[in-house]
Amino acid sequence: MAKWNPETFTQFAKAQCPAHVVNVLEDLVNFTTREADVVSWGRGDETGMVTFKARSDEGILPLFNLTTCGQVKLFINYLREKQVAREILRDYQLRMESTFLLELDSDVYPHDVFHPVDDLFHTQNQVEKFKRAILGVTARLHQ
Repeated sequence: MAKWNPETFTQFAKAQCPAHVVNVLEDLVNFTTREADVVSWGRGDETGMVTFKARSDEGILPLFNLTTCGQVKLFINYLREKQVAREILRDYQLRMESTFLLELDSDVYPHDVFHPVDDLFHTQNQVEKFKRAILGVTARLHQ
């Protein structure tokens, strides 16, 4: 059984992260529990993790995960490896690049890595764009 849930995740994040990071994490955890097809909670003792997963023809695929130490991982390369439809992958990549001003081509971004939340999310608008992007990709995976 998973140790983590929205309450324990937020509690641990509050002890480790600045208030603005906790606000983003709390918003995205609530979004994940409300919108994900499958929510996966970590089982670690010191660091909590929650993963947003969506159902697709390729199975259940993770789109992003969050940690209690204020990090987010985008699963772009994982989706490349799973050979998700090219147009869906391109849509996800473009939405993340435009939201966070990152370069996510496979040449420049060969591995999925954790990014500090406060490096990616500077405004509430970016959080909302991220959530809309995830909902859009999820809807496309369902088609």
